[in-house]
Amino acid sequence: MAKQNDRPTLATVAARAGVSIKTASRVLNGEKHVAQATAEKVEDAAAELGFRLNPTAKRLRAGGRSPYIGIVLTDADDAFQARVFSALEAELATVELRPVVTVAGDDPEREQAFVDECLANDLSGIIVVRSHPDAGDIYARAAAASGIRIVSFDPAVSGDGISILAGDEVDAGRLAAKQLLDHGHIALGVIGDHSTSLITTRRLEGIQSAFTGRHDVGWRAYMREDAHDEASAKNVVAAWLGSRSAPSALITLSATLTQGAIDACRRLDEWPALVGIDDFPTAELLDVTVIDRDVETMVAEAVRRLQVTTGEGDGRLGGGAGEGEGRLGDGASLGQDVFPVRVIARGSGEELPEQARRLSSRNS
Repeated sequence: MAKQNDRPTLATVAARAGVSIKTASRVLNGEKHVAQATAEKVEDAAAELGFRLNPTAKRLRAGGRSPYIGIVLTDADDAFQARVFSALEAELATVELRPVVTVAGDDPEREQAFVDECLANDLSGIIVVRSHPDAGDIYARAAAASGIRIVSFDPAVSGDGISILAGDEVDAGRLAAKQLLDHGHIALGVIGDHSTSLITTRRLEGIQSAFTGRHDVGWRAYMREDAHDEASAKNVVAAWLGSRSAPSALITLSATLTQGAIDACRRLDEWPALVGIDDFPTAELLDVTVIDRDVETMVAEAVRRLQVTTGEGDGRLGGGAGEGEGRLGDGASLGQDVFPVRVIARGSGEELPEQARRLSSRNS
């Protein structure tokens, strides 16, 4: 038996079986025209030694590409990004692909360095869950220069060879506002993230569209687009609820901001109506109404688009000769698929404006 800390090699398997390295390789790679008795000796030796072929090395030797996929997040604590990554990890495993992850935070240079590493290591694709608003060009350049397959859940990451799978952000904003308008609210606080983010601007566009023709609705006085995390969202909401004219309802443009808003409400024991965009793990327990999309369907489609779509072979990423055509990143503009969103009504977005009247009375 090999020592516990020794990693068996093809050479040690061949020596144990009493065959050449070439013969051992042929057996373990499933090639034909090896005597049955010889094949059994090699397989028994490999099992005794605990030897496993390196699938990455095998794939690269066959002319394929790495089975690793780069995954870009900006905030690992953001509920939407965490949900997408968890689903991606499971879905990639079904097609023998593995994620390599970076959490870029607020640093476009970190995204650039990660993309450079992906290209240097010949990764087979990149999935952008969220990107910094100033980092979009990084991926367009990478796709144009290398032909690497790129799929993005962030609509700001676009360009030839990039496939975009996004939720209907305009409709998400519209549905959030409509849910509150339909329950009688006319003073709404809107909490957003980066004002330059395409996701934020589209969601705000949808909110504004819901107010068309409604001159009695006040929201711009309460709008904040610079709350980037739970702490800043909590501070914004606490200031609103402590003012003499608090909004009767809140719209939060991400799950992270929703959680910050809830923290402020809990600390002050004041509960205006609230609709958040993107679901999060405790939203059902807290009866929080959200606007959400089918993450699992989007993830399955993202992984499908990383796979070879034309050519010979088994249709998986990084196969042998004849599977090189039809990959993402071959220069064609792949456009954008927009996935529908829906209201998940749990109670917080269905509260009537009595709470606002109580706040106004208390603060007058």
